[in-house]
Parts: sequence; C-alpha cells; structure tokens
Amino acid sequence: MERKTALSMAASECCEAGEKARENPSVDERAPPLVVDVDGTLLRTDLLYESVILLLRRRPWCVFLLPFWLLAGKAVMKREIARRVQPDIASLPMHEGLLAWLKGERARGRTLALISASDEELVRRIADRCDGLFDVVAGSDGSTNLASSAKLAAIQRLFGDRFTYAGDGKHDVVIWERCRSAVLVGRTAKLRSLLSPSVEVASSFDVPRAGLRTWLRALRLHQWAKNTLLFVPLLLSGRIASPHDVGLALLAFVVFGLLASGSYLFNDLLDLAADRQHRSKRNRPLASGELPVLHGLMAIPAIAAVVGVLLLLLPSAFAAVAGTYLAITLAYSLWLKRKAILDMLVLALLFTLRIIAGIAAVGTTMSPWLLAFSMFFFLSLACIKRYSECRAMKDQGGKEGGKAIPGRGYRADDAPWLMSMGAASGFCSTLIFFIFLTDAQSPMRHYSTPEWLWLICGILGYWLGRAWLLAGRGEMNDDPVLFAIKDRLSLFLGALCAVSVLLANFL
Repeated sequence: MERKTALSMAASECCEAGEKARENPSVDERAPPLVVDVDGTLLRTDLLYESVILLLRRRPWCVFLLPFWLLAGKAVMKREIARRVQPDIASLPMHEGLLAWLKGERARGRTLALISASDEELVRRIADRCDGLFDVVAGSDGSTNLASSAKLAAIQRLFGDRFTYAGDGKHDVVIWERCRSAVLVGRTAKLRSLLSPSVEVASSFDVPRAGLRTWLRALRLHQWAKNTLLFVPLLLSGRIASPHDVGLALLAFVVFGLLASGSYLFNDLLDLAADRQHRSKRNRPLASGELPVLHGLMAIPAIAAVVGVLLLLLPSAFAAVAGTYLAITLAYSLWLKRKAILDMLVLALLFTLRIIAGIAAVGTTMSPWLLAFSMFFFLSLACIKRYSECRAMKDQGGKEGGKAIPGRGYRADDAPWLMSMGAASGFCSTLIFFIFLTDAQSPMRHYSTPEWLWLICGILGYWLGRAWLLAGRGEMNDDPVLFAIKDRLSLFLGALCAVSVLLANFL
C-alpha cells in the first residue's frame, strides 16, 4: 500500500507539472523532463551512510539490528533507520555547480524530478531545501528500493523513455542506456567510458577523485608532530646514540601516528553535523564532501590492521599504553569532548600518554615530575584552543555571549575564564620542568652538562607567554599545534631546545 501511495503521489505531481508546462508559454517543449539523483549527484555525500553514522552515535545498540533490517530488504533498512534518526539536511554539502544549472533549467520552464534510492521522507526534505525546484519527488518507500532497474521502471511510468537523467555512478548506467540524454556528475571521463556510443551526454559536472593531498588533510598528517613527544624520554635519558632504542622510538612514532589518524577519521565521521556549522571545520574533507563518507569508513579498519602488525614488533608494555590511548580517544570522540573542563583534562592526558608510550617503548625511567609537567603544559594548550573558539564565537555573535559552541560544552562568554586557567597552567608547567631538571632522581644525571637544559625553561616560558598574547589578540589559530608547526619563531625556539639537549649530552 505504501508503494502504491508513493508512486501515485509522484504520478499526480507529474501530471500537475505537465499542466503547468502547457500553460507556461516560456517552456521549451523539446526539452525532456530532467530526473536528478540525490546521493553523490545533487548531494556531495550519501544519505544512507550519513544516517548509519548518526544512528550508531545516538543509538549504538541498533548496530545489532542492522543485519536483520538488511535481510528484510534495503528499503526496509532505510525506512527503519529514517524512523529513528535523520541527518541535518540543511547542512549537507551540495554540488553547487549542478544546483545552479538545475535552477537555470527550471527558469526555462523545464520539468524537474528528484528520484532517489534514499528513503522518501529524506528525499522530500532535500527537495524542500531546494525551495520548490522539483516538480516531482520520489524515493524508497519501505518496500521498494528505488535503485537501478527499479528506479528506471518508476521513471518510465512517469515519463516514458523521453527523459534526461543526472547520476553519478555505474549503478546509473542501466538508466542512462534507456534515457533520451545523460547528465554526468563525478568522475565524468570514467562515466563516459561506461556508456555506449548511442547515449547522448547533455552536460557533465566533473568532481575529481580525492587525491593524496585530500587524504593527508583527512588523516591530519601534520598532527603527527604531536607524536614527537615519544622521543622525549629517549632524549632526556641520554640514550639518543643507541640505534636500537632510536629504531624502537621511530616505530612507536609511526604506530601512534596511525592511531591518531584513524581516531581523527572516526571523530570527523561522528562530528559531521557539528563540523559543518563550524567556521573552519566545515572545509574538512569529510564534512565538505570532498572525501566520500564511505571511503572514510573503509580506511579505519585498514589502519587498524597495519597498527596490529606493527605492535607485534614492540614491547607488550607499549601495546598496553597504545590500547589505553585508543580507548580514551574513542571515549573522547563519543562523549568526553562535550564535557567542559573534562575535555581539556583528557586532551592533556592524551599528550602525556605519548610520553608514557615513549618510556614503554625504550624502557627508560618514569619521572612523576615529567608527567606532571606534561599535564600542565598541554592543559594550557587545550585552553588556548577552547579560548580561541569561544572568542571567535563571541566575535561572530556580538552580544550573544551565552551562545554555545556546536559539539562542545563551552559558551562564548567562557573565554576570560579559559585564559586565566590556561595561563596559570602554562607557567606552572615551566616551574615543574625546572624541578624535574634539578630533582635528585632525575635522569638528567646521565648528561655531561645538564645545566644547558635550564635554557628550555626560559624558552617554554617565552613561547607560552607569546602564544597567549596572540590568542588574546585573536591572532592565534584555534589549534596551537598547527600554529607552532607553521610559525617560524616557534620552529626556531624548538630548534634551540634541541640544541640545548645536544649540548647537555655531548659537551
């Protein structure tokens, strides 16, 4: 009954569109109706994958129901998911070039139809977002999955064989082969090669495949700089000249880098809606649609397999620390990052776990002063990040200081408190690092002239003071690690720290 109702509604819409076209003298009667797909065509994402991710975030227990829904049919699965969760339609990325062209065709009086394999309720919401652009709207109705040949049959019932179809993949070939003309969206050269010479291509909108640069952005390779903390125990223990220990530290660095990249992908998939409302995060590959959501989902188990192999080459203590890091990272992505204060403490802990991992990898002595320094120092950096976000939100919202940051537990008017807490934590870390250097149990006793390391205290104090000064002026990137990597003075100060370690070790 649902199927009959849905198709009957589409047929009624088609008849109304035909009557309007006959009444409108500006209509080009030679132009066949234009049928447009949704997933990957009008949208730069896929509603099914977006919905599944949202379902697993809000109702994770439903993962056990997915196989049973799928056994009942794809249309049933889509309907069951749509009954429980629906993506934020207004924030979904669209193919703006195609949309502008469709509006031009509509202005000429051409009949436009939006027909998709996605659940009909979602398809209609997409059509509503387009402000009456489409005359006919249809989607999977809970019993029929409106894809491939089933979609072709539905289109032919509405328009016969005289229609133009806009699609994006090889699953659309069966429709293109029977239509009057084709509109290609995506990797158009590859799509053309799938079509027979008899198929006329009316227009094409090329979307390049995600390349190496896109993947590097998605994996946030620049964030691997954080994992240089794994070398801190090696440097401070005076074992930097040991090839075996250096090799273990390098291997540990790669493992933590892969864990971090996989975690970032996982976090970005969960945060799609929030990222699309953020001033800069909306440009991330997954949020913008530059990288398909499916590719992000597939990359996570691939990364996990590589990490599993590399862990076999490292001490079991390191594997335990890496597992703890991963568990806390997942908890942060799922829940902790939305808890004010706690989220920053967890970020500081994750940085500190990198130092602990370096200790476990090479078997050096663990100093409580070093770990305390790490917690306070990286708590200060986390405060800079949140302070920058709150300040930017307040600048955008004017007097709306109570406006919350999407996906976070902070409001715009929390900025002064964050500055106070962050500045205090930063300078506590400098003091604690000096205590670490002078403590009787410090590994500094292995150095020839450890006094050179005292320079690091002054360098840290200056860098933190400058970072907070820039943050207060609104000139700090919301990610202080990314700022440090790009800032020439920060790189110079980092080099000075390295030189002081070398002088302390070899002079």
